Amino acid sequence: MKLWQKIFLSSLALLVLATGGLSLLFLNNTQTQLWQREKQRAALQQQSLMNAIKTNVVNQRLQSGQISLSETETRQALQAALSSQETDSYMLAFQMFDAGGASLLDDPTGLCAAADLISSDRQDTSLTYTRIFNQGDRMLLALNAPLPLEQVDFRIVSVFDVTDLGAQLQRQALTALSFGMVVSLAAAVVLLVLVKVQLRRLEQLSRASRRIAKGNYAERVQISGADELADLGEDMNRMAQAVQQHVGQLEQVAQDQKTFIANMAHEMKTPLTSILGFADLLYLQKDVPEKKRREYAGIILDETKRMRSLSGKLMELLNVGSQNLIFAPEELSGVIDEVATAMQPVLNSSRLALQYGCEPGLWVDMDRELFKSLLYNFIDNGRKASPEGSLIQLLAHRKGQNIEILIRDHGQGIPKKELEKIRQPFYMVDKSRSRKAGGAGLGLALCEEICRIHKGSFVIDSRLGEGTLITLTFPPASSGGVEKGGNA
Repeated sequence: MKLWQKIFLSSLALLVLATGGLSLLFLNNTQTQLWQREKQRAALQQQSLMNAIKTNVVNQRLQSGQISLSETETRQALQAALSSQETDSYMLAFQMFDAGGASLLDDPTGLCAAADLISSDRQDTSLTYTRIFNQGDRMLLALNAPLPLEQVDFRIVSVFDVTDLGAQLQRQALTALSFGMVVSLAAAVVLLVLVKVQLRRLEQLSRASRRIAKGNYAERVQISGADELADLGEDMNRMAQAVQQHVGQLEQVAQDQKTFIANMAHEMKTPLTSILGFADLLYLQKDVPEKKRREYAGIILDETKRMRSLSGKLMELLNVGSQNLIFAPEELSGVIDEVATAMQPVLNSSRLALQYGCEPGLWVDMDRELFKSLLYNFIDNGRKASPEGSLIQLLAHRKGQNIEILIRDHGQGIPKKELEKIRQPFYMVDKSRSRKAGGAGLGLALCEEICRIHKGSFVIDSRLGEGTLITLTFPPASSGGVEKGGNA
């Protein structure tokens, strides 16, 4: 069963129960009032009969000149009084009974006996008893009231025809039932329309979710209002936006991996081809001049070194995020001193000078060896781009709430259109110069990953013919770490 059907049927059931309950309550209250009014009418007519009987008995006593009548005389006076009373269409019959339950007058209609109001449990002289019963197609109302006369207790039973009232009550019940059915039917139609209209937006959400599930991640739900369904629509839009972003990221990752593998295959293929070709020359040619042999061997050696550099950088890039890194607060000046000392021979061989310095008291949470590798890569990139006799600078200072490291070279610079691509693995601005210098095109990709792990970032500012400035930014170590590092 669908949701709209459940809501419709449950709401309709509650509405029918409420309408029926209210109708029954109203009908019962109305019928009770009508019966009370009818009983009062019957009691008034019976009281008139009783007053007439009392008057006849009093007249009989006055005519006899007695202070009170005997029981026999009272009975005779009652019989005479009853004989003079007549019934009508409303009061159908009446009869007098003494304390023992014996009737004083015959009832040819038999209605008073049928009322069954003279019994041992109805002999309290102070109470009036009533009973409603049916006889044939008529509805009758019987009243049993006390009538004390001449110090003798009697009871009078009167039977009234209330068939019209019964018919009226039946018509009211039928009217109430019909009204309830009509109201329920009309309410069902209105309720069905309201449920369908309200849940139409839910159907929109369902259709939109199915389209999103089929891959249409740009699908959005347009639902107005400020209720729960509108909130659900907004949540679905946010979910679709997040899914679209994540899918886009996954597609980009897949594309990057595809490009990475293609570039890696290309970069590995080039040195392997050279090594294989020159190795074949040395193997097939029996008499290779010494000069050529040394040339071929040098090429094989250079290509082998480049493959070693490529494989080393590749492994470092792939493993940098999965290593069990140990971060500890380290004083940056000591790290820069170690890097400068280690790079000095390489820079001297390229006839380059290194100027370095660090503001005292700078501490960074780092994996020391990985952080040194970051600085090595940036300095080595500057070395490859710098002409002989130029200067490379490595400086660190505090800027605002962060620590800033500047690495500047005065080389040939990077074209502006290349700046957005140089962070991609295997991308090299000048492939011939980079390969000749032993580059693999993985340095900046590795640097970006190391910065990310250290919660830092770097910015490249480069101009052709003027050089390149690398600005690295890292958060300072926590106070607890600085104290720990300082005590060490």
